[in-house]
Amino acid sequence: MNNVNLDECVDRAVCHLDAAVRARFAADPHGTLRGDLGLTARAAEHLSSRRGDGGVCDGVSFLRDDVILYAPTPFSRRENFTLAHELGHWLVEQADELYDWLADQPEPGRLLETLCDRIAQQLVLPASAVDLVLNQGSLQAHHVLALYRMSHASIPACAIGLAGRLPHVGAVVIADHETVQYASVQPDVESGWPVVIPWPGQAVPDGHPFRTMQAGSELTRKTFWSTAWGEREDYYVDAVSDGKRIIAIFSDIDTWNCEQLHLDQPREFDQRPIRTIHCCQGEQAVRGYPCPDCGEPFCPICGKCRCQRAAAREQPCSKCTLNYQPQLLVDGLCVECRD
Repeated sequence: MNNVNLDECVDRAVCHLDAAVRARFAADPHGTLRGDLGLTARAAEHLSSRRGDGGVCDGVSFLRDDVILYAPTPFSRRENFTLAHELGHWLVEQADELYDWLADQPEPGRLLETLCDRIAQQLVLPASAVDLVLNQGSLQAHHVLALYRMSHASIPACAIGLAGRLPHVGAVVIADHETVQYASVQPDVESGWPVVIPWPGQAVPDGHPFRTMQAGSELTRKTFWSTAWGEREDYYVDAVSDGKRIIAIFSDIDTWNCEQLHLDQPREFDQRPIRTIHCCQGEQAVRGYPCPDCGEPFCPICGKCRCQRAAAREQPCSKCTLNYQPQLLVDGLCVECRD
């Protein structure tokens, strides 16, 4: 699966549901989860847990127990998307090759959330609706609102559906004047994820035009994005504010011909080294910076390096209580305490 892209991964996951189940899910998510898939969805009024790698859902899955907990949002489109996102995690678990592919990527946790968002979008928003909106012209921010008005999908689901149509590096972003609320990022097919691009939870940089956009205002221009640690890059941006939020398309190229002179600098992509490790899924190639102590990168599944895994296996001597590798203990005693 080395050369597959996100769309192909979505297709491999969704194919575990036949067309009839997909249709029933769109009409009755709760009933389909329970009746067709044997999963239980329970509302959790005070749910505070959410995944740390992005994603738009307000839920958390306990898939070994066949349970999905979600923050209820009655009479809202968001609840169905949350259930679809958690179903996405269940579908990915049905396809071992997808977890193998994720393990080889530079940001497996973040990419898993993006993948589940894309699966959810496909379940709640038909491709025909996206096609109809894009027949109105090249992708622009107002298309997100148009898709929202003509469907039963949430704004984030519409953003995901349109982000998947970006033919190059970019993102569909939902923000307010201060914070990115949601972003669906389209990585480069060969180079992967750009180092600098909006992600959920990031602050809108000081001096960015989003800071001063008013209700009903629009902009199409080249502008910048920067991270909290000082990295900065330029993007072409088309944005509109509906008063509640700012919806924007970030593009690596000038899709809207808003600039006459294009002096774009080469974009920086994640270039962390790749090393082979032996851990949760046997031998696998992992991209990441190594632990300074053992020199091995951290496993994308358990998050541990070689020395952390060794430390986790240690057991205390029953007499002196110092920790040792299990093979150094005899009848629970270390060599010093056995003398």
